[in-house]
Amino acid sequence: MNRRDFLKRTAAGTSLMAVSGIEAQAAKRKVKKVETRLPAEGYLREPAREIPVVASADVVVVGGGPAGFAAAIGAARQGSSVVLLERHNHLGGLWTGGLVLPVLNTRGAGPDGSWTKVVCGISDDVCGRLFGMGMCINEMNPMVDPEACKYVLDEMCREAGVKTIFFSTAADVVMSGSSIEAVVIECKSGRLAVRGRMVVDCTGDGDVMAWSGVGFREIKYHIGLLARMGNADRINTQAEGFRAQDVGGATPIPGVTMLHMRGEEEQDGLDVLNLTRLQQKFRRQIWERVQNIKSKPGYEKVFLLETAPQLGVRVTRALDAVHTVTLEESMTRTVFPDVIGMSGASDPIPYRGGVVKGVDRPVWQIPYRALLPRGCDNLLVAGRCFGFEEGLAWDAREIGTCFVTGQAAGTAAALAAAGRCSAAEVDVEKLQGELRRQKVTLAV
Repeated sequence: MNRRDFLKRTAAGTSLMAVSGIEAQAAKRKVKKVETRLPAEGYLREPAREIPVVASADVVVVGGGPAGFAAAIGAARQGSSVVLLERHNHLGGLWTGGLVLPVLNTRGAGPDGSWTKVVCGISDDVCGRLFGMGMCINEMNPMVDPEACKYVLDEMCREAGVKTIFFSTAADVVMSGSSIEAVVIECKSGRLAVRGRMVVDCTGDGDVMAWSGVGFREIKYHIGLLARMGNADRINTQAEGFRAQDVGGATPIPGVTMLHMRGEEEQDGLDVLNLTRLQQKFRRQIWERVQNIKSKPGYEKVFLLETAPQLGVRVTRALDAVHTVTLEESMTRTVFPDVIGMSGASDPIPYRGGVVKGVDRPVWQIPYRALLPRGCDNLLVAGRCFGFEEGLAWDAREIGTCFVTGQAAGTAAALAAAGRCSAAEVDVEKLQGELRRQKVTLAV
């Protein structure tokens, strides 16, 4: 055997020994298997890799819907540095991208039975700007133009010093003990990480809280798809054979209406194959609906302006919070010492074997504990995935309520970051004082 063959064989043997050693070490370690509700055809093992940290801040907000936007602005107004992560190319979530244009649940029955406005603060700041631009109508339930709203949300973040990163889908978290060290994102620039002292989960689906290991409940709910129609102001009511058709509700743009769809009941909004099925089905239904309207006498000029870029997923996960708000508490005007805001009501709701009309439903308080998870020190949860029971889902998921929980969570996160304390250790009285200063309604 010559020297070259000996070296080759020795190197190969050494390499095999090294590989065997690595495999033996890997076999001793527990490999985390990714959970999925989809049928798996097997599993692949992803090699370990170092992830670049591309940003860090006092507060990292994941999700740029009404809750995430309010959380980012609320934290920034306390002087915190803020990074806001959003998977789409705009802020507003389903409010703008889902064409869920009216801001509902801002009012409800007060103690004297009168219709009382309780959702204020940052939501008023946004809608006030839009009213001033002529891009918002209906004082009772403000109806916005989505493009104007996207513009205003961007401008308010820029003015507040919020660092927004679009096109970034949160994919996981890196834990350090009982705290989140970083949020992992997937984007066109690769797999990246963002560090924060405090993290606010405003993903809507509670993705961050699920990855962090805290408890939650899954809720199946109705999923739909909204759309806008154009030329609704060019309907010829004098046409022969004319009969009125449902062309949706008015929006701030003349001739543009919003078409609502309740969709299918009891749907799993965390199943991507199911979401794909619903998206395709609903788009087909909306197209055929508008074409049918166009075929009626007098409606020849109407057209489908757009289907919503985002599917209308209403509820998926709800936090197993330190305190879960119940429907009973909302209906009996329960007073919480740690209240951080209030919600109104809109539609009739089943209660105690009957149905309570929207106009008779009381305004209700939201406690800080409903935003607090058990087991993760630097996480707060806001938006449609905070701690509420299923019977309250109709109100808890609405845009008005999302603004309230988001503003409180962002303000609390900033106080925790500044005080170097956990979310549970935030001085609630100080938090309430800051929220009052921001014109948030805590009691009526």
